[in-house]
Amino acid sequence: MSLELVLVTPLFVAFLLFLAGAGRMVDAQSQVDGAARDAVRAASIARDSGSAQELAQETATAGLRDSRWCSGGPSVQTDVSDFAPGGRVEVTIVCDVDLSDLAFIGLPGTKRLQGRSVAPIDTFTFRGGGDAPAEPGDGR
Repeated sequence: MSLELVLVTPLFVAFLLFLAGAGRMVDAQSQVDGAARDAVRAASIARDSGSAQELAQETATAGLRDSRWCSGGPSVQTDVSDFAPGGRVEVTIVCDVDLSDLAFIGLPGTKRLQGRSVAPIDTFTFRGGGDAPAEPGDGR
């Protein structure tokens, strides 16, 4: 029985470490997806494309600020090519997950994760700087 235990224990420990790595990857992917969702929501309510890009960057960075696993911080790309009423905005977040502490069981040192989210821009909300356009009959 002790011989069996000596042979099986390393395999059991390696399996548990593999599960820990898989759990870290699932948690990291959900955090990247959540940060992309929050960033695109913030960008979709911006007044113009420049502020949409800034809001997306700030929101994504704030959402992943406490993530020690994201080596080098998140890379945020905001597509505002269709930023107009009735259009859409898209945010893609790329983050490298540090797995170097689990490399001895066969996992790669880092794994690149990507989260992408798209949000529509409200058709009936005025976008643009300055005053809102004059309504018929309001004397402007």
